[in-house]
Amino acid sequence: MPINNKNLNFWRIITNTWGILTLTLFVVDFFSFHSYSEATSASAVIYGFILAMFVGSKEFQRWKSKNGQYRSIHWGEIYPIVWSIIMLLFVFITAISKNDFQIPNEFPATYITVLGIYIISQQSKSFYSKK
Repeated sequence: MPINNKNLNFWRIITNTWGILTLTLFVVDFFSFHSYSEATSASAVIYGFILAMFVGSKEFQRWKSKNGQYRSIHWGEIYPIVWSIIMLLFVFITAISKNDFQIPNEFPATYITVLGIYIISQQSKSFYSKK
């Protein structure tokens, strides 16, 4: 299903839901000594795909429209900040616990995916505004 302005809000809700679910699973998995690693792994893959699809479609809409129609007033900046805070907490807790706690295997890759997609989106927005 192609994403247009009408169903972009639907995909934003799906993306946010999977993002919150995935981040929550990572935190629960971390503090439960990887009791939820299978669910966390599956959720991370699904979230990465949905996030890339949503952001790519959103940027395509921006470039496709004559006047950069897609203007976001949403809180996309919060996700990289929250993911960064969680990553810092995981690293800190792992260090002070002398490795009693271990960062979930997929967390660094998912964190890098979130940051990478955010950076690409910001660059696209910047390039468009200079057009």
